[in-house]
Amino acid sequence: MKRTLVAVLALAIAAPVVTIPVAADAQVLTGRGAARQAPRRPSLSEAELNRLYDAEDEVSELDGQISDIRAAGESAGGLSADQQRQIAALTARRDAAQRTVDRLEAKRNR
Repeated sequence: MKRTLVAVLALAIAAPVVTIPVAADAQVLTGRGAARQAPRRPSLSEAELNRLYDAEDEVSELDGQISDIRAAGESAGGLSADQQRQIAALTARRDAAQRTVDRLEAKRNR
């Protein structure tokens, strides 16, 4: 009798445990292979890309104009008041275009 009891007890301990899956188990198992990062947003629309390219072109063009005025001022012995006003106006436009470039590049890179 002792041997039978020990054999039944050993069988009960060694037998695999059978469970019935529930909804919570399904949710956990589904999420195992899920992506860990948030989905990527589209970087820039076509209109934003065009604005970025236009702003980059404008920055380049304004840099050239500013350097031309400075070179002309240096060859004349110094910048005149009119040349200084022109440089100030061009620099303000360049800074605005550069802010547009920076904002759109930041949006594209996030």
